[in-house]
Amino acid sequence: MDIVFSTFNARYSHTALALRCLRANLGGLRDRSMIVEFDNALSPQTAAEKLLAHNPRIVLFSVYIWNLTVITETAAILKATRPELKIVIGGPEVSHDYEDSLILRLADHLVCGEGEAVIEQLCRDVLSGKTPLKVIQAPPADLKTVVLPYNEYTDDDIAHRRIYVETSRGCPFLCEYCLSSLEKSVRCFPPERIFPEFGKLIERGVRIFKFLDRSFNINAAHATAVLRFFLENRLDGMMLHLEWEPEHLPPTLEKLIAEAPPGFLQLEVGVQTFNPDVSARIERPLDAEKVEAHIRKLAAIPSVHLHADLIAGLPGETFESIARGFDRLHACGPDEIQLGILKKLRGAPIARHDTEWQMVYNSSPPYDVMQTSTLNFEELQKIRRFARFWDITVNNGRFPHGSPLIWQNQPSAFAAFMEWSEWIYAETHTTFGFTPKRLAQLLEEFLNRQRNLPAKTVRHAIENDLAACSAGFRGLERQTRKKK
Repeated sequence: MDIVFSTFNARYSHTALALRCLRANLGGLRDRSMIVEFDNALSPQTAAEKLLAHNPRIVLFSVYIWNLTVITETAAILKATRPELKIVIGGPEVSHDYEDSLILRLADHLVCGEGEAVIEQLCRDVLSGKTPLKVIQAPPADLKTVVLPYNEYTDDDIAHRRIYVETSRGCPFLCEYCLSSLEKSVRCFPPERIFPEFGKLIERGVRIFKFLDRSFNINAAHATAVLRFFLENRLDGMMLHLEWEPEHLPPTLEKLIAEAPPGFLQLEVGVQTFNPDVSARIERPLDAEKVEAHIRKLAAIPSVHLHADLIAGLPGETFESIARGFDRLHACGPDEIQLGILKKLRGAPIARHDTEWQMVYNSSPPYDVMQTSTLNFEELQKIRRFARFWDITVNNGRFPHGSPLIWQNQPSAFAAFMEWSEWIYAETHTTFGFTPKRLAQLLEEFLNRQRNLPAKTVRHAIENDLAACSAGFRGLERQTRKKK
C-alpha cells in the first residue's frame, strides 16, 4: 500500500474523523491508501512493525497532545529502519510553534491547518519524486465542495467505536486557552450535503453521534435544522452528544429540546470559570446569571444529560475562587461536573500571561499547569485528586444514593468533597485502581466515621448503589437521579 494514514488513540477521539477526511479527499489515490490506527498502549516498536508490514511509501500521522510522544518515537524507528520512507505529519499539536519540535526534524513534510485541500497533490508530488515544501500551510477546506468522509467508516467502526460527525468548523469566541480562538469564525456545512450522509449512517446502524462542532448552538437556525433532522429520523437508542455554549438558549432550540425524548441529548457546556476577572483576562465573555439560568433549565429537561466543565489553573484564579465557582455550578444541578486542569496548547494565546501570572507548565504532554502566582503546586495537586475522585465517585453514576451524603447538610459541596478526597488519599495513597466494591467500602467508612451519619442510613444507600451497579442499571440511575 503506497499511502498509510495512522494515529494513536483514535477509537474514542476525533482523530478518527480527521484521518477519514484526509483519505476521502485523496482523489484517484484513495484506493492506494489505507488507515491504520493504534491504541496508545501499543509500543512504538510494534506500531512501526505493523506499519512497515504494509510496505508504504508514505506514512501520514495525525498528531494531538495525547499521542505526540508515542508518534514521535514511532517516527524515529521508521526513519532509522526505512530512511527512504516519507513521513508527513499534521494535526493541532504540530500546526503551531513547531520549529523546535523533535517530530518536525523526523518528518519530511508538515501540513498545518485543514489538510483536505492539499493532501492529494502532496501525495502525488511525493510519489512522483518531487520535493514539496517542508511546511505546507493548508487553506481552510471549502465546506460546499470538500469530499465528506462518512463512507470511510467501516462496518467494524460502526459496531465498535464512537462515530464522530461535524456540521460546522471554527468558533466565534476568543478564549485564550483554546486553539479554536485562532479561527475567529464559524463555517457551516450545507444541510443538503450532510443530512443524506447522516441518513446513511443511521441506516447502517449508528445510534450515537458525537459532534465536533465547537459551539453547536451558536447559529440557532443551523442548530435547529440539525436537531429537527435527527428528531424526524430518530430510532430507538439514538443519542446526540453536542458541545453547547451555555449563554445561548434561543426559544426555538429550547422548545425542540423540551420535545425530545428522554436521554436523547448529551450536552457538554463549557463554563470554565465563574470568576469575572479571570474570564475577562482570557477573553471569554461571561454573563454568569444567564449561564446559571440556562444550566438550571437544561438540567431539568428529561431529554438532556448535562455535562459541565470548569478549568482550574487559569491566570489569576485562586483555590478559593475555584471552590466558589464549583459550588455555584453544582447548585445548578448538572449531571456531571468535570474539573479539568489548564493545559498550554501550542500556539494558544494564553501564553501571553506566563510572565505576569508566573505560569509554570509541565514540559511534557499534556503541558498541564503546575503552579501559578495565585495557585501553588500543593493546591493544584489537591484539585487534581479532587477531580479524579469526583469522576469515580459522582460522574460515573455508580453512587447516586451514597455520594450526595458526602455534602449533605454541608455549607460547601466543594469543601465537603475535598474532605472526602483528602481522606481517601490519606487512607490509600493512590487515586487509581478502585473497584466499585472497594470504593463503596471506603465511602461507607468515611460517611460513618467522618460524617457521623447513622450506620443504617449509610448502609442502605451503599447497598442500593451496589445493587444497581451490579444489575447494570448505572445509566438509568444517572438519568433519573436529577429528575426526582
